[in-house]
Amino acid sequence: MSRFEDTEAALTERLRAMKAKPDMTVNLFDIGVPLNDDGYSQDEIMEVLFALEQDKVIAFTPGNRILMLKALPG
Repeated sequence: MSRFEDTEAALTERLRAMKAKPDMTVNLFDIGVPLNDDGYSQDEIMEVLFALEQDKVIAFTPGNRILMLKALPG
C-alpha cells in the first residue's frame, strides 16, 4: 500500500468515526490532530483532502472546515 493510500484509509476511517455524512461540516482540526498524532504529516493529509475535493466528495469552507458533499467512498 502506498503512503497516499495509507493516509487516505486513515483519513476515511477518522471521518467514519466522526459519523461524517453529506451536508455535514467537519473541523479540519478534528481530523488533522489525531492523524498527526498517528504519524501523518499535514502535507500528506492535505494531499488526500485535495483528492477528495477533486472527486467532489468534500468542499473546503471558511473557518478551516470541510463540507461533506456525498458519502465516503468504499
